[in-house]
Amino acid sequence: QTELMLQLVAAGRGVAVLPDWLVAEEGEGLPVRAIRLGEPGISKCINVGVRNGEEEIAYIAGFLDLARELGATSSRHA
Repeated sequence: QTELMLQLVAAGRGVAVLPDWLVAEEGEGLPVRAIRLGEPGISKCINVGVRNGEEEIAYIAGFLDLARELGATSSRHA
C-alpha cells in the first residue's frame, strides 16, 4: 500500500506521513520528497508486548535494558 500512497502523492492527489528511509527506498524514481513536520519532526511510539515470565530471557532483558537506557518508559498491563 506504500507504493499506492506514493503514487498518489506523486500525482498531486495527496500527502503521506512515512519514515524518511521508506520514502527514499520506495519513492526512488518518483517526483516526491520527504519534509520534516515542524522543527523537531514527529517522534514515534513503539509498543512492545512481552509474556509474563519472559522478561528475564537474555535477549528480551537486553532489549528492555537498552530501551530503558534510551529513555523508554513502561506501563504494565495484566
